[in-house]
Amino acid sequence: MARAAGVSQATVSRVLNGNAKVDPALRELVEAARRELDYVPNASAKSMRTAKSETIGIVASEILNPYFPRLLDALTREARGRGLSVLLWNDEDPMAPMAQAAVAAGSVDGVVFAAARESTQGVDLLAGRGIPVMLVNRGWRDKPVDQVTSDHEASGYQAADYFLRHGRERIATVFGPRDTFASPAREIGFRRRLDEAGISIAPERWLVGTTSYEHGWAAGMALLAARPLPEAIFCSADVIAFGLLSALGAQGVQVPEEVWVMGNDGLPMSAWQPFDLSTHRQPVEDIARIGMDRLVARMGGAHDDPHRILLPTELIVRGSTAHCA
Repeated sequence: MARAAGVSQATVSRVLNGNAKVDPALRELVEAARRELDYVPNASAKSMRTAKSETIGIVASEILNPYFPRLLDALTREARGRGLSVLLWNDEDPMAPMAQAAVAAGSVDGVVFAAARESTQGVDLLAGRGIPVMLVNRGWRDKPVDQVTSDHEASGYQAADYFLRHGRERIATVFGPRDTFASPAREIGFRRRLDEAGISIAPERWLVGTTSYEHGWAAGMALLAARPLPEAIFCSADVIAFGLLSALGAQGVQVPEEVWVMGNDGLPMSAWQPFDLSTHRQPVEDIARIGMDRLVARMGGAHDDPHRILLPTELIVRGSTAHCA
């Protein structure tokens, strides 16, 4: 391209690398040659010169849960805004073998763990090798890596407090798996508030299963069979609440007249009229932005102490709890 533009290779390099200290006339010659030749920079060659791939990896799981596509969309947009490419692995294996292989091959400069599962062997192995690692939407006090997550425990506590403040004491709960991070944390917070009030829930009203519409439907049918009907039901994820609401509606149960229902995650579809679901909105955009800022800083050589950042959720009150503030 230098020959086509009639300039030196060094000038071409400065233009392609965004160096502002290039004569505008020379810059235009290079840009014109690039357009004429339809030139695209060779990322592999750049990686060989800089020893960086300009690529990050994201380890995800439970991507059928509608929350995770939202999080992945926000993360990839933040990465692109920083000039980074993204490799995505939907990997349930706690060892994260695909991420480890990519790191070993020099294909990625850092790894984001957005996987729902609580197991951390892959995180421990990569962090132990000095690889920049970021945990998003999950966090452990004893992990020496950067973490940014919603305060899941606080959202569970707030949900129980909301029911109790409005006189709802005959309560049922429908939680996701206990080998994930978010659902157990929400469960801990919810139970802590009930314990403070001296209220217990019978085991048949404290249901645990998958983070899925199907689990919500099955839970709704089970709760309907074990009369009397609860006054309020908390679901640890909106997608569970969608299934629960559908089951209640199929059996003619009126929400909120006969029972209140609350979810968690703040999915856009929770506002859809068939659901009109009260929920806790997670700050997805903030999680992605702050998480990517920390990962890029680590990739750039930052050596400060790991950050553990808890972001508050927002209670959104809708018709499924009678619009009570």
